[in-house]
Amino acid sequence: MRRNEESAGMCGCYLLIFIFNLILGGWSVNYLLLWLADKTIPFFWATVVGLFVAEFSVPVAFVVAILRWFGVL
Repeated sequence: MRRNEESAGMCGCYLLIFIFNLILGGWSVNYLLLWLADKTIPFFWATVVGLFVAEFSVPVAFVVAILRWFGVL
């Protein structure tokens, strides 16, 4: 059976989104926990949580980081 070229591109897209959620989601979860509660969790568990909340935590973490860099927070 021949592989459809369009489905191969979609697989790469899903893999990219998965890696994005793992890395940036884990970073944002730990960053927000550090900012809010002065605590962090191991990165493995932060990535597990980040898989589910990365769509919300990444933009919030970037906004918080920018506001902290400019001295607003």
